[in-house]
Amino acid sequence: MSLDFRKEEGVALVGLNRPQAKNALDAQTLKELQTAWLEIAADKDIRAAVLYSALPDIFCSGMDLKTVIPILTAARPPADENEQWLVDDPRGVFKSMLRERDWDKPVIAAVHGLCLTGGFEMVMGADLRVASDDAKFQMREATFGIMPTGGSNVFLPRQIPLAAAKEIMILADYVPAQRLYEWGFVNRVTPRAQLMDEALRIAHRICNNGPLAVQGILRCMRLTAEMDVAPAMEKELEIGLPIFASADAREGVRAFKEGRKANFKGE
Repeated sequence: MSLDFRKEEGVALVGLNRPQAKNALDAQTLKELQTAWLEIAADKDIRAAVLYSALPDIFCSGMDLKTVIPILTAARPPADENEQWLVDDPRGVFKSMLRERDWDKPVIAAVHGLCLTGGFEMVMGADLRVASDDAKFQMREATFGIMPTGGSNVFLPRQIPLAAAKEIMILADYVPAQRLYEWGFVNRVTPRAQLMDEALRIAHRICNNGPLAVQGILRCMRLTAEMDVAPAMEKELEIGLPIFASADAREGVRAFKEGRKANFKGE
């Protein structure tokens, strides 16, 4: 197993744990990630997820160039069932890395140490990002003479200022967490020892909110990102009005009037 996966009080914890390769994303890790995301999407009891690294000094060193790239480029045949999965479901890699999502439970990335290339792109696919003050990010593909295709060319210009996105992509330098916080990419920068506590605090705070509301908000943002204003407003009503009429909405108002914590059931 290259992934630590467990559930705690409505939060799924997804931990990269491949110490022999500095959490490089090989076929097994990618397949396990896809399985984890599918379970998170389907499990009604999970309301948020935290993506983190189980290693002490690195979040992710990116795609495993020695194993995955030769398979995706047909340079050699698959050697096991995980590599065969890459051939049978090549777009599964994009789902594993959060490049393609059709589900809307919030994913919080908790990043420390080095976060490189494919690992950085996976963090771009998360909804919220907490980084330790020692975290460094890099998109280094240009130094290898290749263009990344894990979503960064599309994600970054939509998430930070265009000039900043270009700087990250074509200079291919390390970028400290504090700078990404200033650019609006990272939500919180914390001391290393407090990273997981802060990520979990955010996750549990989200879990206290109505799950239909949280997922509706994220779904609306996802579906209207490329729409003109008028149809986007209509889509907001299409998604939001049924939530106004839900049992959760009635429970939320009732709990507020009664001065107690709401018991949301996602109904």
